[in-house]
Amino acid sequence: MTIDLEKIIQFKSKIQLEQIYNIFVSVMIVVILVLAIIALYRPISVQQYQNVSRLALQQSYPETQEMAMLLRQQDRIRVGAYLKLMHAYQMESVRAHQLPALAEEQP
Repeated sequence: MTIDLEKIIQFKSKIQLEQIYNIFVSVMIVVILVLAIIALYRPISVQQYQNVSRLALQQSYPETQEMAMLLRQQDRIRVGAYLKLMHAYQMESVRAHQLPALAEEQP
């Protein structure tokens, strides 16, 4: 099993610095995506669980309350589900502030 030095030298000469940079950037993007996916599947902290419990008890935003009650029934709440709940809460609170004012009845 001899290594053909000529083939190695030819292979190295074909690789350009730009290709090495592109491979490096691609690997970094993949690593970042994998770490983000892993972070979304971790369980939530105690403070975040308290936020879920507080949202399950409030009655101002019924859709968020229902979603929080469903989350509390789970054995293990993932960060991804918690972030969905927080997004729903934020969207529902913005929608509640944007409702038109009721017209006053004039006698």
